[in-house]
Amino acid sequence: MGPVPKSKKKLSGWANFPAIEADVFEPQDAAGVGYVVKHTSSIIARGNGKSYGDASLSPVVLSTLGLNRILHFDPDKGLITCEAGVLLADILPVILSAGWFFHVTPGIKSITVGGAIASDVHGKNHPAKGCFSNWLISVELMIGDGSIVLCSRDENPDLFWQTCGGMGWTGVIISATFQLMRIQSSVMRQQTVHGANLEQLFAAFEENNDAGYAAAWIDTTAGLKNFGRGAVHFAEHDSAPSSLIWPETKTKNIRFFAPSWILNPLSIRAHNAIYFNKNKPGVKYVHMDDYFYPLDRITNWNRLYGRRGFVQYQFCIPEEKAFDGFKSVLEAIRKSADTPFLSVMKRHGERPPEAIHSFPIKGYSLALDFPRTRTILSLVEILDDIVWQFDGKIYLTKDACSNAKMGRVDPGSFGEPKFWSLLKGRIG
Repeated sequence: MGPVPKSKKKLSGWANFPAIEADVFEPQDAAGVGYVVKHTSSIIARGNGKSYGDASLSPVVLSTLGLNRILHFDPDKGLITCEAGVLLADILPVILSAGWFFHVTPGIKSITVGGAIASDVHGKNHPAKGCFSNWLISVELMIGDGSIVLCSRDENPDLFWQTCGGMGWTGVIISATFQLMRIQSSVMRQQTVHGANLEQLFAAFEENNDAGYAAAWIDTTAGLKNFGRGAVHFAEHDSAPSSLIWPETKTKNIRFFAPSWILNPLSIRAHNAIYFNKNKPGVKYVHMDDYFYPLDRITNWNRLYGRRGFVQYQFCIPEEKAFDGFKSVLEAIRKSADTPFLSVMKRHGERPPEAIHSFPIKGYSLALDFPRTRTILSLVEILDDIVWQFDGKIYLTKDACSNAKMGRVDPGSFGEPKFWSLLKGRIG
Protein backbone atom coordinates (compact mmCIF):
# COMPACT_ATOMS: atom_id res chain seq x y z
CA MET A 1 0.00 0.00 0.00
CA GLY A 2 2.51 2.56 -1.14
CA PRO A 3 5.98 3.45 0.14
CA VAL A 4 5.18 3.71 3.86
CA PRO A 5 6.44 0.70 5.86
CA LYS A 6 3.65 -1.46 7.24
CA SER A 7 3.75 -4.49 9.51
CA LYS A 8 1.34 -6.68 11.42
CA LYS A 9 1.94 -6.31 15.16
CA LYS A 10 0.39 -7.32 18.44
CA LEU A 11 -0.38 -4.10 20.27
CA SER A 12 -1.60 -3.16 23.72
CA GLY A 13 -1.47 -0.16 25.99
CA TRP A 14 0.99 0.01 28.87
CA ALA A 15 -1.31 -2.12 31.03
CA ASN A 16 -1.02 -5.03 28.55
CA PHE A 17 -4.82 -5.18 28.36
CA PRO A 18 -6.53 -5.32 25.96
CA ALA A 19 -4.23 -6.64 23.21
CA ILE A 20 -5.03 -6.78 19.49
CA GLU A 21 -3.44 -7.56 16.14
CA ALA A 22 -3.09 -4.43 14.02
CA ASP A 23 -1.67 -3.19 10.74
CA VAL A 24 0.88 -0.58 11.80
CA PHE A 25 2.15 2.10 9.42
CA GLU A 26 5.44 3.77 10.31
CA PRO A 27 5.89 6.99 8.29
CA GLN A 28 9.07 8.99 8.79
CA ASP A 29 7.78 12.43 7.83
CA ALA A 30 4.61 14.46 7.27
CA ALA A 31 4.41 13.39 3.63
CA GLY A 32 4.34 9.76 4.71
CA VAL A 33 1.64 10.51 7.27
CA GLY A 34 -0.38 12.20 4.54
CA TYR A 35 -0.10 9.19 2.25
CA VAL A 36 -1.42 6.87 4.95
CA VAL A 37 -4.23 9.17 6.04
CA LYS A 38 -5.46 9.70 2.47
CA HIS A 39 -5.39 5.99 1.65
CA THR A 40 -7.08 4.57 4.74
CA SER A 41 -10.72 4.77 5.76
CA SER A 42 -10.25 4.25 9.51
CA ILE A 43 -7.09 4.86 11.51
CA ILE A 44 -5.79 6.05 14.87
CA ALA A 45 -2.45 7.69 15.67
CA ARG A 46 -0.21 6.06 18.28
CA GLY A 47 2.84 7.46 20.01
CA ASN A 48 5.01 5.44 22.38
CA GLY A 49 2.17 3.22 23.60
CA LYS A 50 2.17 4.53 27.17
CA SER A 51 -1.58 5.15 27.45
CA TYR A 52 -2.84 2.44 29.75
CA GLY A 53 -5.97 1.18 28.02
CA ASP A 54 -7.29 1.04 24.48
CA ALA A 55 -6.81 4.71 23.51
CA SER A 56 -4.38 3.99 20.65
CA LEU A 57 -5.71 0.60 19.58
CA SER A 58 -7.40 -0.02 16.25
CA PRO A 59 -7.10 -2.56 13.42
CA VAL A 60 -5.14 0.12 11.54
CA VAL A 61 -2.61 2.24 13.46
CA LEU A 62 -0.32 5.08 12.40
CA SER A 63 2.86 5.29 14.47
CA THR A 64 4.18 8.82 15.01
CA LEU A 65 7.54 7.70 16.38
CA GLY A 66 9.22 8.50 13.06
CA LEU A 67 8.31 12.17 13.57
CA ASN A 68 11.05 12.56 16.16
CA ARG A 69 12.82 15.83 15.38
CA ILE A 70 13.17 18.91 17.58
CA LEU A 71 12.66 21.67 15.02
CA HIS A 72 13.53 24.78 17.03
CA PHE A 73 14.41 25.76 20.58
CA ASP A 74 14.71 29.37 21.73
CA PRO A 75 16.83 29.26 24.92
CA ASP A 76 16.07 32.90 25.69
CA LYS A 77 12.28 32.76 25.51
CA GLY A 78 11.81 29.12 26.45
CA LEU A 79 9.84 28.25 23.33
CA ILE A 80 10.24 24.86 21.69
CA THR A 81 8.84 23.46 18.44
CA CYS A 82 9.06 19.74 17.78
CA GLU A 83 7.40 16.96 15.86
CA ALA A 84 4.67 14.90 17.49
CA GLY A 85 6.76 11.77 18.01
CA VAL A 86 9.46 13.43 20.12
CA LEU A 87 9.58 12.04 23.65
CA LEU A 88 9.62 14.29 26.70
CA ALA A 89 12.71 12.30 27.70
CA ASP A 90 14.47 13.52 24.54
CA ILE A 91 13.58 17.15 25.26
CA LEU A 92 14.69 17.23 28.89
CA PRO A 93 18.50 17.21 28.37
CA VAL A 94 18.16 20.00 25.80
CA ILE A 95 16.00 22.38 27.81
CA LEU A 96 17.31 21.76 31.33
CA SER A 97 20.86 22.74 30.43
CA ALA A 98 19.46 26.12 29.34
CA GLY A 99 17.46 26.55 32.55
CA TRP A 100 14.01 25.42 31.42
CA PHE A 101 11.53 22.71 32.39
CA PHE A 102 7.97 21.75 31.47
CA HIS A 103 5.17 23.74 33.07
CA VAL A 104 3.18 20.50 33.13
CA THR A 105 4.50 16.94 33.06
CA PRO A 106 2.86 13.59 33.79
CA GLY A 107 4.51 10.92 35.93
CA ILE A 108 6.53 9.37 33.10
CA LYS A 109 8.82 11.04 30.59
CA SER A 110 8.72 8.39 27.85
CA ILE A 111 5.55 9.78 26.26
CA THR A 112 5.37 11.69 23.00
CA VAL A 113 4.46 15.34 22.66
CA GLY A 114 1.57 14.32 20.42
CA GLY A 115 0.30 11.99 23.12
CA ALA A 116 0.65 14.73 25.74
CA ILE A 117 -1.60 16.96 23.64
CA ALA A 118 -4.14 14.30 22.67
CA SER A 119 -4.50 13.33 26.35
CA ASP A 120 -4.02 16.92 27.57
CA VAL A 121 -1.87 15.50 30.33
CA HIS A 122 -1.82 16.93 33.83
CA GLY A 123 0.74 16.68 36.61
CA LYS A 124 1.11 17.23 40.33
CA ASN A 125 0.61 20.99 39.97
CA HIS A 126 -2.77 21.26 38.28
CA PRO A 127 -4.27 23.91 40.62
CA ALA A 128 -1.42 26.26 39.72
CA LYS A 129 -0.51 25.31 36.16
CA GLY A 130 -3.46 23.41 34.65
CA CYS A 131 -2.93 20.91 31.84
CA PHE A 132 -0.47 20.72 28.96
CA SER A 133 -2.86 22.77 26.82
CA ASN A 134 -2.44 25.78 29.12
CA TRP A 135 1.10 26.18 27.75
CA LEU A 136 0.52 25.02 24.19
CA ILE A 137 1.04 27.76 21.58
CA SER A 138 0.06 26.00 18.37
CA VAL A 139 -0.40 22.64 16.70
CA GLU A 140 -0.02 21.46 13.13
CA LEU A 141 -2.86 18.97 12.63
CA MET A 142 -3.41 16.69 9.65
CA ILE A 143 -7.12 16.21 9.07
CA GLY A 144 -8.94 13.47 7.17
CA ASP A 145 -8.21 14.69 3.63
CA GLY A 146 -4.46 14.79 4.30
CA SER A 147 -4.16 18.56 4.53
CA ILE A 148 -2.36 20.22 7.45
CA VAL A 149 -4.16 22.87 9.48
CA LEU A 150 -2.43 25.27 11.87
CA CYS A 151 -4.40 25.50 15.11
CA SER A 152 -3.96 27.96 17.96
CA ARG A 153 -6.04 30.11 20.27
CA ASP A 154 -6.35 32.65 17.45
CA GLU A 155 -6.30 30.46 14.33
CA ASN A 156 -8.86 27.66 14.10
CA PRO A 157 -9.43 27.92 17.87
CA ASP A 158 -12.31 25.42 17.97
CA LEU A 159 -10.15 22.75 16.35
CA PHE A 160 -7.27 23.67 18.67
CA TRP A 161 -9.34 23.02 21.80
CA GLN A 162 -11.05 19.95 20.35
CA THR A 163 -7.62 18.46 19.70
CA CYS A 164 -6.38 19.13 23.26
CA GLY A 165 -7.68 16.13 25.14
CA GLY A 166 -9.44 14.95 21.99
CA MET A 167 -7.74 11.52 22.07
CA GLY A 168 -6.64 11.73 18.44
CA TRP A 169 -10.20 11.92 17.14
CA THR A 170 -9.67 15.20 15.24
CA GLY A 171 -6.68 14.03 13.19
CA VAL A 172 -2.96 13.35 13.40
CA ILE A 173 -0.76 15.86 15.24
CA ILE A 174 2.31 16.60 13.13
CA SER A 175 4.14 19.17 15.26
CA ALA A 176 3.60 21.56 18.14
CA THR A 177 5.03 24.68 19.77
CA PHE A 178 4.78 25.18 23.53
CA GLN A 179 6.08 27.41 26.30
CA LEU A 180 8.57 26.18 28.91
CA MET A 181 9.13 27.26 32.53
CA ARG A 182 12.29 28.93 33.82
CA ILE A 183 14.03 27.16 36.72
CA GLN A 184 17.34 27.66 38.55
CA SER A 185 17.85 24.24 40.05
CA SER A 186 17.34 20.56 39.25
CA VAL A 187 16.64 19.93 42.95
CA MET A 188 13.20 19.71 44.55
CA ARG A 189 12.39 20.46 48.18
CA GLN A 190 9.98 17.68 49.13
CA GLN A 191 7.89 17.59 52.28
CA THR A 192 6.07 14.40 53.25
CA VAL A 193 2.96 14.61 55.45
CA HIS A 194 1.16 11.56 56.85
CA GLY A 195 -2.58 11.29 57.05
CA ALA A 196 -3.66 8.63 59.55
CA ASN A 197 -6.99 8.26 57.73
CA LEU A 198 -8.87 9.60 54.73
CA GLU A 199 -10.14 12.67 56.57
CA GLN A 200 -6.62 13.66 57.61
CA LEU A 201 -5.36 13.07 54.08
CA PHE A 202 -7.89 15.53 52.65
CA ALA A 203 -7.06 17.96 55.45
CA ALA A 204 -3.37 17.82 54.52
CA PHE A 205 -4.18 18.92 50.98
CA GLU A 206 -6.38 21.74 52.27
CA GLU A 207 -3.80 22.97 54.76
CA ASN A 208 -1.07 23.02 52.11
CA ASN A 209 -3.10 24.31 49.18
CA ASP A 210 -0.38 26.81 48.28
CA ALA A 211 2.17 24.05 47.59
CA GLY A 212 3.51 24.09 44.05
CA TYR A 213 3.26 20.32 43.64
CA ALA A 214 1.26 17.74 45.56
CA ALA A 215 0.39 14.06 45.19
CA ALA A 216 -0.59 11.42 47.71
CA TRP A 217 -0.34 7.68 48.00
CA ILE A 218 -3.29 5.93 49.66
CA ASP A 219 -3.16 2.61 51.49
CA THR A 220 -6.37 1.00 50.23
CA THR A 221 -5.85 -2.03 52.48
CA ALA A 222 -6.03 -0.14 55.79
CA GLY A 223 -9.25 -0.42 57.75
CA LEU A 224 -10.98 0.76 60.92
CA LYS A 225 -9.41 3.96 62.29
CA ASN A 226 -6.72 3.89 59.57
CA PHE A 227 -9.22 3.68 56.70
CA GLY A 228 -7.85 5.72 53.78
CA ARG A 229 -4.51 6.53 55.41
CA GLY A 230 -1.68 7.75 53.21
CA ALA A 231 1.29 10.01 52.61
CA VAL A 232 1.21 13.31 50.73
CA HIS A 233 4.36 14.52 49.00
CA PHE A 234 4.42 18.30 48.62
CA ALA A 235 7.25 19.90 46.67
CA GLU A 236 8.73 23.12 45.31
CA HIS A 237 11.59 23.86 42.94
CA ASP A 238 14.61 24.73 45.08
CA SER A 239 15.55 28.39 44.75
CA ALA A 240 19.28 27.85 45.28
CA PRO A 241 21.06 27.50 41.91
CA SER A 242 22.43 24.03 41.20
CA SER A 243 23.56 21.85 38.34
CA LEU A 244 21.23 21.89 35.36
CA ILE A 245 22.41 18.73 33.68
CA TRP A 246 19.88 15.95 33.20
CA PRO A 247 21.45 12.78 34.63
CA GLU A 248 21.85 9.50 32.80
CA THR A 249 19.90 7.49 35.35
CA LYS A 250 20.60 3.82 35.78
CA THR A 251 17.41 1.80 35.55
CA LYS A 252 16.41 -1.69 36.54
CA ASN A 253 14.73 -3.82 33.90
CA ILE A 254 11.98 -6.35 34.55
CA ARG A 255 13.04 -8.87 31.91
CA PHE A 256 10.21 -11.36 32.31
CA PHE A 257 6.53 -11.33 33.18
CA ALA A 258 6.07 -12.10 36.85
CA PRO A 259 3.85 -15.02 37.87
CA SER A 260 0.27 -13.77 38.26
CA TRP A 261 0.02 -14.99 41.84
CA ILE A 262 2.75 -12.66 43.13
CA LEU A 263 0.40 -9.70 43.44
CA ASN A 264 -2.40 -10.84 45.72
CA PRO A 265 -4.27 -9.18 48.61
CA LEU A 266 -1.74 -10.41 51.19
CA SER A 267 1.38 -9.29 49.28
CA ILE A 268 -0.24 -5.96 48.41
CA ARG A 269 -1.18 -5.39 52.06
CA ALA A 270 2.42 -6.09 53.11
CA HIS A 271 3.77 -3.75 50.40
CA ASN A 272 1.46 -0.95 51.55
CA ALA A 273 2.53 -1.29 55.18
CA ILE A 274 6.19 -1.13 54.18
CA TYR A 275 5.62 1.85 51.88
CA PHE A 276 3.73 3.81 54.54
CA ASN A 277 6.44 3.29 57.13
CA LYS A 278 9.24 3.98 54.65
CA ASN A 279 7.85 7.37 53.61
CA LYS A 280 8.35 9.13 56.92
CA PRO A 281 7.10 12.67 57.54
CA GLY A 282 9.65 15.43 57.04
CA VAL A 283 11.62 17.41 54.48
CA LYS A 284 14.26 16.15 52.10
CA TYR A 285 15.85 17.31 48.86
CA VAL A 286 15.57 15.13 45.78
CA HIS A 287 16.48 15.43 42.10
CA MET A 288 13.71 16.36 39.69
CA ASP A 289 14.00 12.97 38.01
CA ASP A 290 13.26 11.21 41.30
CA TYR A 291 10.32 13.45 42.16
CA PHE A 292 8.58 13.66 38.81
CA TYR A 293 9.44 10.30 37.24
CA PRO A 294 9.92 7.63 39.94
CA LEU A 295 8.27 4.94 37.80
CA ASP A 296 10.90 5.43 35.10
CA ARG A 297 13.54 3.92 37.38
CA ILE A 298 12.17 0.48 36.49
CA THR A 299 11.96 -0.41 32.81
CA ASN A 300 8.99 -2.60 31.92
CA TRP A 301 7.54 -2.36 35.43
CA ASN A 302 4.17 -3.29 33.92
CA ARG A 303 5.44 -6.88 33.72
CA LEU A 304 5.17 -7.10 37.50
CA TYR A 305 1.45 -7.67 36.96
CA GLY A 306 2.11 -10.79 34.88
CA ARG A 307 0.89 -11.61 31.41
CA ARG A 308 -2.69 -10.93 32.39
CA GLY A 309 -1.84 -7.24 32.68
CA PHE A 310 -3.62 -4.73 34.85
CA VAL A 311 -6.45 -2.22 34.79
CA GLN A 312 -6.00 1.36 35.93
CA TYR A 313 -9.13 3.12 37.05
CA GLN A 314 -8.61 6.88 37.32
CA PHE A 315 -11.48 9.20 38.16
CA CYS A 316 -12.03 12.80 39.23
CA ILE A 317 -14.85 14.05 41.48
CA PRO A 318 -15.87 17.68 42.13
CA GLU A 319 -14.36 19.25 45.23
CA GLU A 320 -17.54 19.47 47.31
CA LYS A 321 -18.33 15.78 46.76
CA ALA A 322 -14.82 14.35 46.64
CA PHE A 323 -14.50 13.11 50.25
CA ASP A 324 -17.79 11.24 50.21
CA GLY A 325 -17.06 9.93 46.71
CA PHE A 326 -13.61 8.66 47.65
CA LYS A 327 -14.99 7.05 50.80
CA SER A 328 -17.66 5.22 48.79
CA VAL A 329 -15.12 4.04 46.22
CA LEU A 330 -12.68 2.76 48.84
CA GLU A 331 -15.48 1.01 50.74
CA ALA A 332 -16.62 -0.71 47.52
CA ILE A 333 -13.06 -1.88 46.89
CA ARG A 334 -12.72 -3.27 50.41
CA LYS A 335 -15.94 -5.28 49.92
CA SER A 336 -14.65 -6.69 46.62
CA ALA A 337 -12.18 -9.45 45.85
CA ASP A 338 -9.82 -6.99 44.12
CA THR A 339 -7.06 -4.89 45.69
CA PRO A 340 -5.16 -2.11 43.89
CA PHE A 341 -1.37 -2.34 44.08
CA LEU A 342 -0.86 1.39 43.57
CA SER A 343 -3.18 4.30 44.42
CA VAL A 344 -2.33 7.95 43.69
CA MET A 345 -4.42 10.98 44.67
CA LYS A 346 -4.11 14.50 43.26
CA ARG A 347 -5.88 17.81 43.73
CA HIS A 348 -7.14 19.78 40.71
CA GLY A 349 -8.08 23.39 40.16
CA GLU A 350 -10.23 25.28 37.70
CA ARG A 351 -9.64 24.70 34.01
CA PRO A 352 -10.07 27.13 31.11
CA PRO A 353 -13.66 26.98 29.86
CA GLU A 354 -12.34 26.30 26.34
CA ALA A 355 -10.55 23.13 27.49
CA ILE A 356 -13.75 21.14 27.13
CA HIS A 357 -12.06 17.72 26.81
CA SER A 358 -9.50 18.01 29.61
CA PHE A 359 -9.87 15.32 32.25
CA PRO A 360 -9.39 17.32 35.47
CA ILE A 361 -12.29 19.15 37.08
CA LYS A 362 -11.95 21.27 40.20
CA GLY A 363 -11.72 18.60 42.85
CA TYR A 364 -9.70 15.45 43.45
CA SER A 365 -8.64 12.50 41.33
CA LEU A 366 -7.63 8.99 42.29
CA ALA A 367 -5.74 6.50 40.11
CA LEU A 368 -6.02 2.83 41.10
CA ASP A 369 -3.90 0.07 39.53
CA PHE A 370 -5.59 -3.33 39.82
CA PRO A 371 -4.12 -6.66 38.74
CA ARG A 372 -6.47 -7.97 36.05
CA THR A 373 -8.55 -10.74 37.58
CA ARG A 374 -11.76 -12.56 36.67
CA THR A 375 -13.71 -10.15 38.85
CA ILE A 376 -12.17 -6.78 37.99
CA LEU A 377 -14.65 -5.92 35.23
CA SER A 378 -17.53 -6.37 37.66
CA LEU A 379 -15.80 -4.05 40.12
CA VAL A 380 -15.28 -1.42 37.41
CA GLU A 381 -19.03 -1.41 36.78
CA ILE A 382 -19.64 -0.76 40.47
CA LEU A 383 -17.03 2.04 40.54
CA ASP A 384 -18.53 3.59 37.41
CA ASP A 385 -21.90 3.80 39.15
CA ILE A 386 -20.38 5.43 42.24
CA VAL A 387 -18.30 7.96 40.31
CA TRP A 388 -21.29 8.88 38.13
CA GLN A 389 -23.47 9.32 41.23
CA PHE A 390 -20.96 11.88 42.56
CA ASP A 391 -20.85 13.77 39.22
CA GLY A 392 -17.37 12.46 38.44
CA LYS A 393 -15.66 11.26 35.29
CA ILE A 394 -12.85 8.93 34.24
CA TYR A 395 -9.61 9.63 32.37
CA LEU A 396 -9.95 8.23 28.86
CA THR A 397 -6.18 7.84 28.50
CA LYS A 398 -6.24 5.23 31.27
CA ASP A 399 -9.53 3.55 30.39
CA ALA A 400 -9.88 0.00 29.09
CA CYS A 401 -13.29 -1.19 30.23
CA SER A 402 -15.50 1.54 31.70
CA ASN A 403 -18.94 2.46 30.44
CA ALA A 404 -18.51 4.74 27.44
CA LYS A 405 -20.39 7.62 29.07
CA MET A 406 -17.84 7.86 31.90
CA GLY A 407 -15.48 10.15 30.00
CA ARG A 408 -18.31 12.63 29.50
CA VAL A 409 -17.24 13.22 25.91
CA ASP A 410 -18.69 12.11 22.56
CA PRO A 411 -16.22 12.02 19.64
CA GLY A 412 -19.15 12.01 17.25
CA SER A 413 -19.87 15.59 18.27
CA PHE A 414 -16.50 16.96 17.15
CA GLY A 415 -14.17 14.34 15.66
CA GLU A 416 -13.69 13.09 12.12
CA PRO A 417 -15.27 9.66 11.47
CA LYS A 418 -12.02 8.44 9.93
CA PHE A 419 -10.36 8.76 13.33
CA TRP A 420 -13.13 7.55 15.61
CA SER A 421 -15.52 5.34 13.62
CA LEU A 422 -13.93 2.16 15.01
CA LEU A 423 -14.94 3.26 18.50
CA LYS A 424 -18.69 3.45 17.81
CA GLY A 425 -19.32 0.41 19.97
CA ARG A 426 -17.89 2.27 22.98
CA ILE A 427 -19.71 5.56 22.50
CA GLY A 428 -22.52 6.10 24.99
